[in-house]
Amino acid sequence: MRWLVKRGLQNVLSILPASESANYLFQRYVTGRLPIGDAGVAQKLRRARSHVAAYEEHGPGRPLEDTVAYEFGAGWDLAIPLSYAALGIGRQVLVDIRPNLRLELVNTTIASLARQREELEEELGRPLRDLGPPDIVSADDLRARLGIEYLAPCDAAATGLPAASVDLVTSTNTLEHVPREAIAPVLREAARLLRPDGVMSFRIDMQDHSSYVDARRSPYDYLRYSDRAWRFLSPKLEYENRLRLPDYRVLFAEAGLAIADETVTRPRPEHLAALAQVPLAPRFRRYSPEDLAARAVEVVLRPRSPDRSQQPGDLVR
Repeated sequence: MRWLVKRGLQNVLSILPASESANYLFQRYVTGRLPIGDAGVAQKLRRARSHVAAYEEHGPGRPLEDTVAYEFGAGWDLAIPLSYAALGIGRQVLVDIRPNLRLELVNTTIASLARQREELEEELGRPLRDLGPPDIVSADDLRARLGIEYLAPCDAAATGLPAASVDLVTSTNTLEHVPREAIAPVLREAARLLRPDGVMSFRIDMQDHSSYVDARRSPYDYLRYSDRAWRFLSPKLEYENRLRLPDYRVLFAEAGLAIADETVTRPRPEHLAALAQVPLAPRFRRYSPEDLAARAVEVVLRPRSPDRSQQPGDLVR
């Protein structure tokens, strides 16, 4: 059981004094998941382009070079923020609960974007900014050259940043790793940081992440476990909250956010067939098969107007 061995190793890594550093070495030299390679960087650029497109459609119409973006959960290689810089966003503020930044991976990503630049410009139909040589040596370099300010450790629920100071809030495949009780405070803080005409754009991956490393597991296998069992099977370093689409809609509403747009990666027939083979834990039996099987969601949010009531899941068009 490849996934179980990996989870066991990460449980061990979680209790080490320098668990994040140990996990980084594990991902780089044991699993081979880092660096993510040219294909991975190109995929991250597409994700970033989707966030930028949401901002261009639903945001204030401010030029990208004058835009301030804020992302929580920036990760090791800053592939999404570097993609924002390549797409033209002028200033960014990034926060991580732990100092995960790895400059060697940042430089690898910069080199990959440069290597693929012509091909990616043709695919996206827009020019990409030259990020310069892959020789970033400090967070100060990132700020001076690319307008990227990296803050870690920094609690995304209490950043200490000025209110109404950013135009775009983004998160990419991060919220599924945040405990349910911590999500609403993070969202409320993001709303505090957002300017009145700004928007949030999130992508949430609702598949069992073990299915990415073990082809024998379906995207829904983790729905079979009780919460008690899952506490042992979901190590702190790669925690997954297993929330489904209706749960996120409720959390958005509780944080005072309105859904401006929503794109759900719906299940194909083979996904529904795979889900039907999973003996669901009691917690998940109340959901419809379609809600359980939704694999990802891209959602655009803005603070809800005080004079408008909205039920969880309503869309503002």
